[in-house]
Amino acid sequence: MIVVAASQGCSSSRPADPADPAAPFDRAQAAFMSHDLPAAESAYRQVLAEDTVESHKSEAAVTLAAIAWRVRQDTTTAARLLAEAAGTSWGRFAAPMERSRMLRAARDYPGARAAAAGAISAASTPLERDEATVAWDQAVIMPALADRLGARATGTTDPALLREAVTRLDSLVRRAPGRLDPARLLVIGGALAGDRGALADGWRSYYLVGTGDTLRGPLAAPRQAIGAGDGSLVRALAESRFFDAAAAVALAPRSGSGSDTTGAAPAALDAESREIVAYARFVDTVTCLTDEYYRKTALGQGRPTAWKAGLDSTARALWPALRWSGPPPPFTRERLGQELDRRFGAVVNLGETAGHEDLHMGHRVVDEQRTVRQYGRTATVRFVALDGIVSNGFQSWAWDGRAEHGGWGSKAVIVQIRPGYAESPLRAWRDITDTARVRRAAERIAEDSAADLVLARRKPVAYFPSVAERLERDGRLELLDSLRRAGVAGPELEAAFERDIGDAVVESSIFAHEGRHAIDKGLGVWMKAPELEYRAKLSQVAFAPLPRLAFEGVMSPNVGDDTPHGKANLRMLTGIEAWMREHGAELPIDRSLPLLPQLPRLDDASLRAAARSLDPLAHAPPGRAGV
Repeated sequence: MIVVAASQGCSSSRPADPADPAAPFDRAQAAFMSHDLPAAESAYRQVLAEDTVESHKSEAAVTLAAIAWRVRQDTTTAARLLAEAAGTSWGRFAAPMERSRMLRAARDYPGARAAAAGAISAASTPLERDEATVAWDQAVIMPALADRLGARATGTTDPALLREAVTRLDSLVRRAPGRLDPARLLVIGGALAGDRGALADGWRSYYLVGTGDTLRGPLAAPRQAIGAGDGSLVRALAESRFFDAAAAVALAPRSGSGSDTTGAAPAALDAESREIVAYARFVDTVTCLTDEYYRKTALGQGRPTAWKAGLDSTARALWPALRWSGPPPPFTRERLGQELDRRFGAVVNLGETAGHEDLHMGHRVVDEQRTVRQYGRTATVRFVALDGIVSNGFQSWAWDGRAEHGGWGSKAVIVQIRPGYAESPLRAWRDITDTARVRRAAERIAEDSAADLVLARRKPVAYFPSVAERLERDGRLELLDSLRRAGVAGPELEAAFERDIGDAVVESSIFAHEGRHAIDKGLGVWMKAPELEYRAKLSQVAFAPLPRLAFEGVMSPNVGDDTPHGKANLRMLTGIEAWMREHGAELPIDRSLPLLPQLPRLDDASLRAAARSLDPLAHAPPGRAGV
């Protein structure tokens, strides 16, 4: 399993140093990412009481509130924390945004819209204004969808508000295509409002990045149908994994334009539409059951057996609602998986991840064969990108947007969770072109560099936030400079940067990392998980188009923890530090200073050489596993 970190625009966390004034924040971040909620809450409260960094205080207040309402179901405490934060300079935007999210979850949609409106007023940048606008639109469109599908119906749909939300979203998506949340919301809103033009705008924006040109594979037929305005819109939306939007179209009232979601009854459904509606409701139920199980798991109260029994009951209820040529055959879990894959492109992985029983379930939007070659070994793998995510595992739920599982691999297939990758190129562009972000990043790197140097004198191998930040920044700038030298400019420069950086990340984190897993699993030698992760991380750097960017997930807060990834990261960084010491005379470093903080000074060739020098397979005789 690979992990994709979200770019939060805030300080990275490092192992806490009692002498460091930022230690409570770093301790809180580490505890939160390790799912130790009591320790995280204690440290975040200390941040609110003692820390002087505004971004730390903002994140502490919002995270404490999120833990309170999202995990502990304590909306009273969450509301108090957010009300206090809203009256400060550091919380005036973040607090109403979190309040809107909380109230949407509580189905208080008028309150959620009011909170989002407050965030719009408090926004200090165009991006913040867009984010708050999307929050307002969500508080309009999601209850309308629930009313249309008859799932947790609210009866509060306002057709005028729905039209306003669609208009605002369409404007945002046309101005800034590629952002997943507004694009997906526009598809749903267009489906509810009967606005096929807006729906098509949202569809094109949603699949702009991370799926190639959508002229091949599972998205080709629905793209043509939606773009041309012919064929079955319900089928096209389902085939492009917008099952909720497909059901909304199928269940549209027969009178008027379809924008009135109350009143007239839906037209009679054909067999295909009935099946799609049943599946959309099944997906919604599975999501609710699983999220509640994850919430209890975060509290140490999760009961996997009861959760799986609920999933089984939901699946058995779906079984007769599927289209059959005759009576439904006997239900089995194996047959269910086969049918969901065949009919809806569903990939279901029910098992254990990092010690937690959980579910990974999504739907194929890319499906192709690729051959991975490393050190004279090859593995032919099937590459599958999933969207329409139902669940991305307990850890993704618990991390609440800070990071998420990015995919997994076996000998035969590499699976990518597309949403974790699709927006990162857009964030990367903003991070190196928005002057405010560039300034904040420079300040953060300077602060973290000083702290990391102090830590490295005591602990030469550890997680150093400034190293991760500099590697990421310098890798992006390297790509940008190369495109400019090639004469690319204007809007084409942004498009080329986003395409190239997206391709580079997929090549390293999917094909190099997960491809290595496929190669190792084909060697016929059993290896423990930390060994497999160590070898895959070496490959993700050694075979990366942009090696600096391939250190994401290696120079990480989990360095040295008791997980396979943490153990692999510590081993790899220890080896690189030793390699730098051995080759110091050839490198642009100061050998009198700690070495790992100087890692960003190495060029691409040196980074690849360091990774290859540590790889057992790179030095193994032909036909040997190199263990």
